[in-house]
Parts: sequence; C-alpha cells; structure tokens
Amino acid sequence: MTIAPKVFLSFAFEDMALAGKIANTLQENGIDTWWAEWCISAGDSIRQRIDEGLGDCTHFVVLLTPKSIGKSWVNAEIDAGLIRKLGESTRFIPLRCGLPASDLSPLLRGMLSPELDPTNVNLSQLIGDIHGVSRKPPLGQAPKVLRAAEAAPTEFSASATAVARLFVQSSKNGKHHDPSYELARLATELQLSEEDTKDAVFELGPLVNNYRDKHITPEDALFVAFDRFWMPWDAETDALQVAVGLINDPDFPKEQDKLAEHLGWSARRLNPAIAYLADRALILFRKSTSGGPWRFSFIMKTDETRRFVKSRS
Repeated sequence: MTIAPKVFLSFAFEDMALAGKIANTLQENGIDTWWAEWCISAGDSIRQRIDEGLGDCTHFVVLLTPKSIGKSWVNAEIDAGLIRKLGESTRFIPLRCGLPASDLSPLLRGMLSPELDPTNVNLSQLIGDIHGVSRKPPLGQAPKVLRAAEAAPTEFSASATAVARLFVQSSKNGKHHDPSYELARLATELQLSEEDTKDAVFELGPLVNNYRDKHITPEDALFVAFDRFWMPWDAETDALQVAVGLINDPDFPKEQDKLAEHLGWSARRLNPAIAYLADRALILFRKSTSGGPWRFSFIMKTDETRRFVKSRS
C-alpha cells in the first residue's frame, strides 16, 4: 500500500484562519497533516509534540506572511525543517501569502516558493506536488520521419525513408507520378522543414522526380525498391512469378488487365512487378498511354526472361 505523505504545517498564530484552510484542504486530499490545533492537546508538552511532528514528516510546509516572517517560533521551526531537508528526509516548501519573494532570506529565495491568493485559496498545484504528480505532459509520438526510419531498415536517411514510405502508402496504382506533392505540403505531411524535405528528395535521386518543387512524384523504381518494407508483397518476388508464368504457360495473359485478373492482383501490386522486369530489360513491353491504372499495356517474354527464371531456380 502507498503510504500517505505527511506534512508538518508551520504558521504564526495571527494566520490561524488561513492555516486552518490549508490544513483541512491537505487532509481532505490524502495528505496527513500535522497542525497544532489538531495535534497538541491540553496538558501536552508543546516541544515534544512538535518534535514528533517534525520527526516523521515527509514535507515541511511553512506559511510565510508579513506577520509570520519575523516570528521567532516560526523561524525555529524553519531551522528544524531545513535541517531535515539537508538530511534528505523531508521536502521543504515555503508557501507565501502577501509576501514578495524578495523579502525572504537568501536561503529561502533559492527555493521555489508558491504564492497563495488569500481571497481564493487554491492548493491544487501544491497538493499535486506533494503527491508527486508530474507537471510534465504525457510523452507523445516521435515525428513521422523517425517512426518511418525505425519501422524499415532501408539504406537511406530517416527523412528520405519517410518520403519513400509516404509515396508507397499513398499511391493508388503504384506507378510514376502517383501521387504528386508540392514541397510545402510534403514537408507538412512529414513534419520536416522544407529544406530537409528537399534534401531527402534529392537523396532518393532517380527514384523521385522533382519539378520546381511544384510536383514531387515517385518513379516506377521507387515502388520496386520500397514496396517490400510497407506493403504485403515484394516486387522482385512478384516479378519472378510473372516471368515464370510467361516461360512455362503459353496461354499466360500478356495484357495487364487480364494478367491482373489471372493473378488476383490489383494494379497497385502488378505495376511494380512489371516495372521490375521492364527496367532490367527482362521482357519486351509496351507502356500504356490510356491514362488508366495500368503502367504497361502488353508484355512478352524474351531469352532474358528465360535466363532470369533460370538464375533464380
């Protein structure tokens, strides 16, 4: 079980009403509070009860006001609280009300001293500090650029990897110029500066086309290189499957729409596979000019297709 924090509340008699509000509020919020009005009964030894309160407190809170700052008894308790602080057994909290920090002793001025408004006593921050509630907001996610690099061990920088992932995941059909971004929009999407984004695009070299920062688009080869990191397929493996079909099956479809239907693949998957073969001159091909989803309209096998399949067997 968590042990409740224990506060020793030091104050001047003249500040009794305010001290009572503080003591009750702390007690109501799970903070076991030593306050003279509760802890010293008739016939008790005042010194002994104070020693007991100081002896096991986790936090020493002194209410510093224009009236209490010069009280010898309050200063004696401050001395005892500081000694416990030096022994690292007690947190020392100077709580000011109507007293500027400049009026504190040099030793107390070196500590954070919260200030109370006597007309609206709000102790929520003090209560949170005593309970050890952090003021720090929850830790958010790392920028997209770092998450992209952590998720895929490419040979490129984190920013270049992030550009590649964005193109791979946002492309509809996996062919060149799909999609297209302006530099400013691309930088915003990746949470990068425009300068770093431009450098990332430059690093990707022939895999990306940049027309005056107005149209930054992927080339076919980008999907061939990067699909395997973020899509449930690998363009090279798919290309081999297509090549095997061309070599072994005389009825294997040559038109892309029929080929996609035969394999059960979308244009997004088929285009990079054919691009792999076309870029390496492993097939004869005709590129599509229809503007539809297909990058190629027709393919044929060659001796290079056969050699490719043979080399992978």
